[in-house]
Amino acid sequence: MNFKIFLFFVISFFLVFSCAVEEDDPFNGESNDDPVSVNDDENVEQDDAADETTDETTDEEVVDVPDDDTGEQPDEIPQGEKLDDVTGFYADATAESITLNWSNPEMEGFQYVVLVKRMDRYAENREDGEIIYQGGEEGHFIDDVEIGDTYFFTIFACYGSRGCSKGVNAYAEPCYTQLDVVFSMDVSTTMGFILQDLENEIGLVWDFIQGTFSEKPRMGLTVFVDDVTVTNEGEPFDSRDLLKAEFNKWYQHTSTNKQTQSNLNNGDWPENSLDSIAFSARDFNWRDAGKTLRVIIHATDDTFYEHPDKFSNGIQVEYTYDGTIDLLVQENIRVAAFAAKLGGRLGNIDVKPGFFTDYNGKPSIPEATGGEVYFIEDVKNGHLNVYQAVNDFIENAMCKSYGQK
Repeated sequence: MNFKIFLFFVISFFLVFSCAVEEDDPFNGESNDDPVSVNDDENVEQDDAADETTDETTDEEVVDVPDDDTGEQPDEIPQGEKLDDVTGFYADATAESITLNWSNPEMEGFQYVVLVKRMDRYAENREDGEIIYQGGEEGHFIDDVEIGDTYFFTIFACYGSRGCSKGVNAYAEPCYTQLDVVFSMDVSTTMGFILQDLENEIGLVWDFIQGTFSEKPRMGLTVFVDDVTVTNEGEPFDSRDLLKAEFNKWYQHTSTNKQTQSNLNNGDWPENSLDSIAFSARDFNWRDAGKTLRVIIHATDDTFYEHPDKFSNGIQVEYTYDGTIDLLVQENIRVAAFAAKLGGRLGNIDVKPGFFTDYNGKPSIPEATGGEVYFIEDVKNGHLNVYQAVNDFIENAMCKSYGQK
């Protein structure tokens, strides 16, 4: 072979082999010194670091808060920080007002409280109701209240840009602070048992009233057969002993079968309940109805006449059934009655109307006045204590407005 031809083939072979190596390994097997490639590796490391930073931020998010008044960004507030509430929050109610008191928190950053009122439930936040006070005091007074309503209060302690506390609740129910009660007692021959019971138990009633109301008990007594006498000239008795002595006097009277103001005999089985209730409402020296729970405790074991009816001895009834109820409602007086279901000469006449049931289509006296009725035979048989029934009735009525009857 010609030497020149052989040399040509050798040189061509090495050129082809060199191109193949460059396509498979652009760095010809040497380490990478390309500056662009080095920067790519650094970018990968920076991205990993950025991912780690993102993960840390997710674990503890920084809350964005507005600048304060100085124009400087306040310290970051950790999410879920517990802000202290006020302590000792309570509401004290009377018939005319509610007094609220509390102690402000001592936590750093406390600024003021927000007091919210609702009439149906507690507020869930400071905008969920009527704001009745905002400031730094530790008490608030409300003088426009209604007996029988329930007032719900929630107070929040606020810390500026940090927000407000969860809130503390208290409620108030304005109640009567004083009680006037008149006992209207049938003193005919069959009524000695209940007068004797009241003579023995009137001290318990007196003590209950004195312990329940802020003012001294004011209690009166009206007695009736066919006629009516408002004792002590319509003034309350000064002590339980004087009232007890008066009950004893009329307990003794039940054995005479006479009227309360004369020696006329009692010849009719109906008695004069309507005038006794109406005279008690009209002639007793009641205190202000806005502050005072007014109650008549009535007891009889028979039915009644109404105006213009007369008893057989000539005594005329002054009040009608409707007129008696109108007077009671006008004066905001409740009637709790101890009454019979059967009466008459032979004890077989239905005497429930007016006390247990409607009377001529009109509501019974207890129902019309927000009162209550008790079966007088239960007292006679020892199944019901008069003082306990009276105490329970008073307790149930003392926080109800007359309109809630």
